[in-house]
Amino acid sequence: MRMNEFETRTAEYIAQHHMVQKGDTVIVALSGGADSMALFRFFLSRREAFGITLRAAHVNHGLRGANADADADFVRGQCAAHGVLLDETKLNAPGHASEAWGREQRYLFFARLARQYGAKVATAHTENDNAETVLFRLARGSSVRGAAGIPPVRDVYIRPLLWAQRAQIEAYLACCGAAFVTDATNKTDLYARNQIRHGALPVLENAHPGAVHNFARFAGEMAELAEYLDTQAKALLAQALLKPPEYLPQKLAPAYDAAVLAGAPAPVRRAALASLIAQIAPQKTELVADAERVLQRGGAVQLCKTHVFCVAQGKAFLPAQPDAAARAGTAWNCPLLPGVHEAPGGMRLTVRLLNYEKTVNSGKDAENHLKFCADYDRIQQGVCFRTRRSGDVFRPAGRGVTKPLKKWLSEQKLPLAARELLPVLAAGSEILWAPGFGFAERLAAGRQTKTAVMIEMRQMEEL
Repeated sequence: MRMNEFETRTAEYIAQHHMVQKGDTVIVALSGGADSMALFRFFLSRREAFGITLRAAHVNHGLRGANADADADFVRGQCAAHGVLLDETKLNAPGHASEAWGREQRYLFFARLARQYGAKVATAHTENDNAETVLFRLARGSSVRGAAGIPPVRDVYIRPLLWAQRAQIEAYLACCGAAFVTDATNKTDLYARNQIRHGALPVLENAHPGAVHNFARFAGEMAELAEYLDTQAKALLAQALLKPPEYLPQKLAPAYDAAVLAGAPAPVRRAALASLIAQIAPQKTELVADAERVLQRGGAVQLCKTHVFCVAQGKAFLPAQPDAAARAGTAWNCPLLPGVHEAPGGMRLTVRLLNYEKTVNSGKDAENHLKFCADYDRIQQGVCFRTRRSGDVFRPAGRGVTKPLKKWLSEQKLPLAARELLPVLAAGSEILWAPGFGFAERLAAGRQTKTAVMIEMRQMEEL
């Protein structure tokens, strides 16, 4: 491929995906290898035409000793020769550092630079890299989104060479007379991706010429399908979302109608479940199949140490583990005093004392107010707000029966995490007030009441 043809196709690909605008700062992720040097030389030749500021970034992972240092020297020399400012870092690699560790550290460095300069970061991923990624993800177990491969644009990252194969890149470098370095570890099969690169892809390309390009085309189609399914999944989740009772902390995990989710077309249902799982465990979308089974039968799937995907009593939700929720609220308690008090789960309790006689005679709102009032003089000193405890019992006004608080909350079909965070007013093990139930029967206001007490609970953001 001639130099002009390569640069024209790259510029067209950039325009197609709206990667670069006039005035941008573009940082080339420059390892010194063939792909990144081709990207570097391309931007050198087009920076004035694009109207951009060009910079480079290099990461020495600290894994290859003198060879890595030599690569850094090479990159330094290339940037100096062409008047391009370079940011570089040398990492202190832990023992048995993995490929994933290197990638994570690399992108952390790039992200810092992007924020510092308000820049875009150009990486030299190619069509070959895209094919390898698709094969790797399919073999590992992937959703449609995973099969979409490497996106041309993601956040601040752009991939202008995603259209090109390595043979085209090497031909371009030869036309430019540009030098590059070779990482010897890329020739080994130490990493799984190298095994795909040196084994699976050549075999497939030999059996079906054009296989690499076809994988990339497939990835593009999957990206379009993923976008469509994401839109449908958002609509499904919005339809299935259950409005929580007003007295529940809004910061708890939202609940969804399990029947609505289960009744959706399978691809949309799986996309919705993948979206929910990704909120908690982005790398665990392979658990979608397990979540589907739970959706049909009930039960739970462990997503990570702190969260599960749970289906119970017709609801699907992703609560924190009960023990974590319990630890978040057990230390909290607060005396019953007039005023506003912070409670677990991002809630606030407002305690008001009212003149009972004036409230009774206040007009149309009197009856509504009195539903939520109790006789303040019947409440002994020493009561406090706290979270529930084992052995709590409650006799709500108008219910005519005393039960363990645990049973009352279970009958309300509250998620376990919500029960652990729910504030109650208690005298020892007797519950005097609970959100959604009101006061205990023995505290009911009547003719002898002088001072009434009202308790309201609201989300902090609403106040």
